[in-house]
Amino acid sequence: MLKDYVSRIQDADLVLVGIGPELSAYELMDFETEIQNEHYQKLLRMDEEDRDAAWMSQVYERHHLLNLSQVPYFKNLEEVLDQKDYFVITSNNDGLIFHSALDKNRLVAPCGNGDFFQCKEPCSEQLYPAKPGLEDLIRHYETTGEIEHLECPKCGEPLIYNIRTEDTKSTYIEGAYLNSWAAYTKWLQTTLNKKLFILELGEGFGVPSLFRWPFEKMAFYNEKAYMVRVNRTLYQVGEELKGKADAVKMDSKDFLEIER
Repeated sequence: MLKDYVSRIQDADLVLVGIGPELSAYELMDFETEIQNEHYQKLLRMDEEDRDAAWMSQVYERHHLLNLSQVPYFKNLEEVLDQKDYFVITSNNDGLIFHSALDKNRLVAPCGNGDFFQCKEPCSEQLYPAKPGLEDLIRHYETTGEIEHLECPKCGEPLIYNIRTEDTKSTYIEGAYLNSWAAYTKWLQTTLNKKLFILELGEGFGVPSLFRWPFEKMAFYNEKAYMVRVNRTLYQVGEELKGKADAVKMDSKDFLEIER
């Protein structure tokens, strides 16, 4: 568990954390319990094959995520990183980590965080704030019972969430995270020949080039680095990292001792 590595973290000059799907909002939260809105609850009872109902349910869930105050899920991680020089990268696209007490200037979410919509095509690089659009969709549905979709004001094509998924990876507009990505890559340059503790939590092979493979490379080439990979099934590390990495077969929620 995390407490077993506190001394290593305290001894490190820098700490790099990767957060994957095991710590996503849909793993940590029970939307059905948290969103008591009667209209949302009705949507959940509709046919699972009803795409419009599924879309509208996601509208309520995204709106809920955007309006969260500080969440408790990362409390233990926050405590061990306090006063440390760290950076956190996540492959999740729910924005949940941004509602933690971690320094927002030390977080990067290259797959998006749900803050924006974009054109499905896309016809331009324009991004549109998601919150007003979600509120309009909810207001219209609760007033009329009709489920609507948002349209791109430039070309009339549907607006979709500005998040990277398997379906959107070829059309995903990357502009929203580029500043934080620049800060991340600049920070990585400071890790050379430093005591670097790398903690990978719940990452799989959805986007392994984002940090799963780069973490392995950093642990291999930096003689002062040590890596811990936590995953309930995909916890393995290669022989080349023997003595430089731990493979922890455990759900990341249990590793962080997150109450569920």
